[in-house]
Amino acid sequence: MATLTYNTNGVLVDRRENGPDVAVFGNVQVPLITASQLQRYAAIIYAEASFPGLLREINPANPTGELWREVVGIAICMYNYVRNKSNAFIKAGRVYGINDLVNDVNYVKGINSPKFNEYFFGGGDETKRSFANLAVMKLFSRQLEDIRPVILSIQQAAYWDGNDLFRRFRDHYRAKQGFELSNPAHGWLYQKVTVIPGTQVITSCPAQDPKVAARRQYTFLSTMTAGGSIFFRIHPQAAAQGVSW
Repeated sequence: MATLTYNTNGVLVDRRENGPDVAVFGNVQVPLITASQLQRYAAIIYAEASFPGLLREINPANPTGELWREVVGIAICMYNYVRNKSNAFIKAGRVYGINDLVNDVNYVKGINSPKFNEYFFGGGDETKRSFANLAVMKLFSRQLEDIRPVILSIQQAAYWDGNDLFRRFRDHYRAKQGFELSNPAHGWLYQKVTVIPGTQVITSCPAQDPKVAARRQYTFLSTMTAGGSIFFRIHPQAAAQGVSW
């Protein structure tokens, strides 16, 4: 275990080995999350967020701002997911917390990917690393003013997808469960992208899995896009049937 100290830009400036497992941000301990959990949380975001070439094609006017919105969006989704799943598990007499979240390979494909590991060993994308740290610390410290626009736009989303959905479309898990785009423009996210081959325009897709289709059209509803990610919340049709995570 170690005590980690970050500056106000999200850069790790001090690591004290054998100290309490806490993170310090702006001279204040970050609540509700340990330093080791915070690093895994940020590493997941680092692995999942877009690379510079993609960001430049999606938002050539402000790729850094686009990265910040995406990083914050992923951080909020993870927070919403652990809250939703925790509430459901409590009703069943079980527990699902932050430590479960940051080790949940069924929720996050990026865990233990090369990019995930890159976060811990330096090099790579320093801007994305510091943004990921900052997003987590602001969220858990309730320093919400400059991330509030994303909180409002994301509308309780707890899931996100990237180019995989825009390449596979109806063969993707999200399509098999059924998703509706709240704004058709969400489906055009990769329209002008050339650095990732095979992407396409997507549209709302009723459930492809017959068992799901027998119950409802849609399980997920898109809320926004940021960077190379599209964000989803549970669709009202699914929520009405008791789906909460």
